[in-house]
Amino acid sequence: MLFRTVKKFPEQVFLFLFNAGVFTWLKMGSQTILDHLGIDSQAIMSKMPESIRAFTGDNLENLKVLVQGSPWIWLFISMGVLILIRFVKGLIKFVLFVAIILIGLYLLMKNQDLVNLLVSKF
Repeated sequence: MLFRTVKKFPEQVFLFLFNAGVFTWLKMGSQTILDHLGIDSQAIMSKMPESIRAFTGDNLENLKVLVQGSPWIWLFISMGVLILIRFVKGLIKFVLFVAIILIGLYLLMKNQDLVNLLVSKF
């Protein structure tokens, strides 16, 4: 069953494996950074970019939650994008299919005289 899934959805399986690797790297990296920097001081807040300080409300506890939660955020967003890509891919195929049929019908109606001439010869 696993091999069937890999054959049927190779892009999604690769993206899931990639995301799992990035998720693990972010989790380990953020924990290492927190341990190494000692994020327990207010001095670290002065070194943060203004956008992050505004997002966390200039609060050290909120910054810790953001840094520790970023791998989860990455995983959920990337899986959402994966589902969105799958949906859009099918939607594009459907739209192209309908467009080809409509263009064909339009050309048949526009060139009705030529079609009647060809049909009458056979």
